[in-house]
Amino acid sequence: MKKHLFSRMVVLGAVIVLMGFGVNVYAGMNKGPGNSGMGAASANLTDDQIKRMESERNAFQTATQGIHQQLNEKRQALNAELAKQAPDAATCLAIQKDISDLQAQFEQKRLTHILEMKKIDPNFAEGRGMGSGMGHGMGSGMGQPMGQGMGNSPFGGKQTN
Repeated sequence: MKKHLFSRMVVLGAVIVLMGFGVNVYAGMNKGPGNSGMGAASANLTDDQIKRMESERNAFQTATQGIHQQLNEKRQALNAELAKQAPDAATCLAIQKDISDLQAQFEQKRLTHILEMKKIDPNFAEGRGMGSGMGHGMGSGMGQPMGQGMGNSPFGGKQTN
């Protein structure tokens, strides 16, 4: 009886310790050094550089907001067409072409944004301190989803549906 009680206590203790570490890890996600999640390299930036990077990030968000909206609308239209008993192939292909064109536009703007950020901070690297993805619902339904939420990064600070 004591042997079982002891082993249960050891297992329970181990579970509590692991849960404690897990909570701490989860609580500290995306909170690396830097300002506004701009990446570890931004820890050594001047106030002027930080302001310029925030301004560039905001300009990028504004410039791509319409593309995100159009992508969401096109994906919804494609999902609606595919939900029909007999979806029209030509309509689906046309909508998918529009989606591909919009994605290409976004990627061009993203690359330009990264290059502008590197002018401000040569050590800027996409992906450091990025939050959790590139767009809430960007891939819902069709194709590869791009993640959940804009995160708190050079590429976004608010989540949209």
